[in-house]
Amino acid sequence: MSAPESNNNQPSREQLRAHRQVFWDAWQKAQADLPLNALEVRIVRVIAMHPEYHHFFLDMEDFLDRDFQVDDGMNPYLHLSLHLAIEEQLATKHPPEAARLMELYVVEQKKDRHDALHAILEVLAETVYTSQRYGKEPDVIAYAAQLRVLLQA
Repeated sequence: MSAPESNNNQPSREQLRAHRQVFWDAWQKAQADLPLNALEVRIVRVIAMHPEYHHFFLDMEDFLDRDFQVDDGMNPYLHLSLHLAIEEQLATKHPPEAARLMELYVVEQKKDRHDALHAILEVLAETVYTSQRYGKEPDVIAYAAQLRVLLQA
């Protein structure tokens, strides 16, 4: 495989702020007990599963602008976004391997739902990382194949 190409597909600071603003707004509305739209409900559920990230929702400017280094562990915004993506995959059953894996873990193996989500999230995170590293779209075929490996384990 050749060396990584320069990645011009990185989101701009404004795009990152806009994405984070959606999370911020949903969480703040939920804390104020205001009505939420369907997307906001899903966002709030994902944030609620992660009390270790709740302190990021105390200072809006810090929340919107903070940078995380690779050695800090997973970026919490990326983590929450991947959770949200997986919830959408499960709701739409696309890829079907994600829904089957979730059923295997939760229904058949009686694993905790959040732990099961994290097993899928690890595969999705690697898929996203690889796509960003090489400046390409995520390889959904390879992602589904990795999920199939977990199904057979």
